[in-house]
Amino acid sequence: MALTYERMSHPLTPALNALLLLADPSQRLIDGYLPTSTAYVANDRQGLAGVLVLQRQSDLVVEVKNVAVLPAKQRRGYGQALVEFALQWAIEHGYRTVRIATGTTSLGQLYPYQKCGLRIVRVEPDYFTTHYSQAITENGLPLRDRLILERTISLPQLPIN
Repeated sequence: MALTYERMSHPLTPALNALLLLADPSQRLIDGYLPTSTAYVANDRQGLAGVLVLQRQSDLVVEVKNVAVLPAKQRRGYGQALVEFALQWAIEHGYRTVRIATGTTSLGQLYPYQKCGLRIVRVEPDYFTTHYSQAITENGLPLRDRLILERTISLPQLPIN
């Protein structure tokens, strides 16, 4: 599987917007973070595969605000590839922590995030019932709480001459 990445251009196409809504069902929140973020479209040989949105939180912290893979291309490693791209991008842009938030019922997403070295650092109780106007059900469970995962990026120490 080889993905190519290109910066997302504006205005947002309906197909890309629909893809973003797979990972975040709030158009209001997407419209809020997208203008202040860096977004990439991931393509495979057949075309659109996924999308990734990164937002600076501080000089040292970048957050993955949205990562989504087309349903027909899920469970093929694309999500993990997008997260790995985010980690490499963070290194190249001088960040030392990559953060991602997801729901406690997002069982399919937790595996690739943790496989990429992200660890749960906190739980935000009732986040989804407070910030989303409609109830969300995922994997047959009501989504209430949000998990914050982070990975600290450590650079290799260079020998001092």
